[in-house]
Amino acid sequence: LPGLSIYPRDAWGAALPPRGPIGVETPQFLLVHHSASSNSYSSAASVIQAIYAFHTSAAKGWNDVCYEFFVGHDGDVWEGRAGALTGPVVADATGGSQGFAQLVCLLGDFTNQLPTARAQVALAKVLAWLAGRYSIDISPGATTSFISRGSQRWRAGTPVTTETIAGHRDMSFTACPGDAFYPMLPEIRAGAIAQREAWRTTLKPARRLGVVNP
Repeated sequence: LPGLSIYPRDAWGAALPPRGPIGVETPQFLLVHHSASSNSYSSAASVIQAIYAFHTSAAKGWNDVCYEFFVGHDGDVWEGRAGALTGPVVADATGGSQGFAQLVCLLGDFTNQLPTARAQVALAKVLAWLAGRYSIDISPGATTSFISRGSQRWRAGTPVTTETIAGHRDMSFTACPGDAFYPMLPEIRAGAIAQREAWRTTLKPARRLGVVNP
């Protein structure tokens, strides 16, 4: 889509394949995280590689990085979990994955500072794209309901209702995506809505070459 480019997983993890199978998800909402890593880095790929090493270590034991997509401080966007560019894949998350989400992670720690303006714009674009891709309603006040698969905030079997763009702390007992950034989620939602509308009004329907649309 115009203004949105995504580095494929091979751009950071060609030599770091998933450690096991990754299932298919049925997305109902989008969940925003931060990596809680340093805000000062020269290579987003190196940061993601470090996250992969931690997530696939004995400490976590996941088959891959848990997030479907990453957003860097320059507004760069990266495919994270294997298969995320192809279609919806199941995520993992600290505190348990309650399911039904696609995870987008800002690289950095936003406890005491905000993501860069470019990162915020890119995040809104990724969320807008994912919402359109998976027919997720992100209109003002939109919510979705599901039965949790289990997290330390929502036990398995618990009915959960959430906004369709939510923060990690809405699903688990955690500070993620940061005390400074979390209150900005309404602005990010508004940005995603505006981006979807901009794409809707500027993009023309595709047609086959040599065929005249009626």
